[in-house]
Amino acid sequence: MSSRNLIFLLAALEVLAILPIASFPALMPDFIALWNLTNTEAGWIAGIYYLGYMLVVTHAVMLTDRFDARLVFAAGAVLTGISTVGFGLLADGFWSGLLLRAIGGVGQAAVYMPGLRALTDRLQGGEQSRAVTFYTASYSIAVAASFSVTGLLGEWYGWRWSFAVVGLLSLAAGLLAWQILKPYQPSSAGKSAGGFALRPVLRNRDAMGYIIGYAAHGFELTAMRAWVTAFLVFVLAREPAVASLLPSATVLAAIVTLIGLPASLLGNELALRFGRRRVVITIMTISAVMGLGFGFTAWLPVWAVLLFCAIYFVFVCGDSGSLTSGMMAAAEPEHRASTMALHSSLGFGISVLGPLFVGFALDAAQYLAGGQTVVTWGIGLAVMGLGALIGPLALVRTGKALQSR
Repeated sequence: MSSRNLIFLLAALEVLAILPIASFPALMPDFIALWNLTNTEAGWIAGIYYLGYMLVVTHAVMLTDRFDARLVFAAGAVLTGISTVGFGLLADGFWSGLLLRAIGGVGQAAVYMPGLRALTDRLQGGEQSRAVTFYTASYSIAVAASFSVTGLLGEWYGWRWSFAVVGLLSLAAGLLAWQILKPYQPSSAGKSAGGFALRPVLRNRDAMGYIIGYAAHGFELTAMRAWVTAFLVFVLAREPAVASLLPSATVLAAIVTLIGLPASLLGNELALRFGRRRVVITIMTISAVMGLGFGFTAWLPVWAVLLFCAIYFVFVCGDSGSLTSGMMAAAEPEHRASTMALHSSLGFGISVLGPLFVGFALDAAQYLAGGQTVVTWGIGLAVMGLGALIGPLALVRTGKALQSR
């Protein structure tokens, strides 16, 4: 199989395996009404996916040092699929929804980074950087597809059928990966496992800058993805005449999310041309500033809100591929699996807090204001920008430490 075909195959399998990721956020307004959830409870269900991910990802990535990453990927996709189908069949409230989404996150821990490892293990030299960026950027396709497929199936057939379908597609991705990808024997297979080496990774200032940046990026990104549909429902309700001419909030959220693919690819190309650290710091700073004001745009006409939302998401996603490829480039070869594991576990672990903190801020602001207003949404969503600011600060600090050596 050619390198190009391999990259496209892994990206396609990644998209199918990750399809369940935004299923709950896509229909969050419906679940809040159906299950009588508070914003904080909804934030928990949206964020628990990433907690399940965080708890297992280190072990899943370390397994790729000893076993073919395609097998880890396949197992994770199958577990994600089964838990998502189970959500469609069994979930009936906060606790059951929380548990099944957590299991789905556990499955995802064996999908994303092991899939990246399966790709890079089968490529050589200069092919890896753009392959890593394309693979990570394809994540945005998966999320956009998750929003749109879940939302449309939910509107046509109900949310239970919607979850069942995306779950089956994720399960199919695991079976296809196991069947289509050629076996690969890791160079460390059969050797005594050194386990997860935290200290060498923490001493790697260059890698740690990108890892902390990725965590801040994850906080902002997952919060945005979790709450954008509910925010757009609020915005559209303020102008019913205009809303009647537009697609549903779920479809609009999917369109906005899809922008993340070219944004991530463009960000990486700019990073290769002008310097990765400088470009990432610039993109993350602009994104954080826009995040601070995002919720307050509800005062504007619908078209202006959608335009701001699209531009904002360009910057939210513009650093994604560069942060991961920067981590991969900075990782010491003998500690690559450990570096990838910390990158993923910290990134997705902090991602749990994004939807939760926004939900908590919304509940607090709505309690003080006596209901949903532009100000309550402005305060709630500003949390995204505050979290994102940690990224450029970390990269600036580690950059100065490297220069002082």
